[in-house]
Amino acid sequence: MLDKIIEIIMTILPFLGSNRKKRKVMAQEVKEFSELVKDQYTFLMQQLEKVLKDYFDLSSKVKEMHTEIFSLRGQLAQAATLQCIHKECSQRSVAEA
Repeated sequence: MLDKIIEIIMTILPFLGSNRKKRKVMAQEVKEFSELVKDQYTFLMQQLEKVLKDYFDLSSKVKEMHTEIFSLRGQLAQAATLQCIHKECSQRSVAEA
């Protein structure tokens, strides 16, 4: 029980009148640390926004490329069937099936 009371007194003592300078220094350190954390948070949020913007831009480009690839594949298959004049052409029989 006595240990608990001493612990509480030791916790409160630094905040009493004789340590105003120490409290002021501690308050300044806490303020500086808080500003540093806010600055880091702001920087990280900006970086995250850039990454997300780049991701969605790239995703759109990939979709466009896939659409173009499928379109070209269809055009290539159609052109291959038109080039096959002979009835025994393997491309012609695949395309007509």
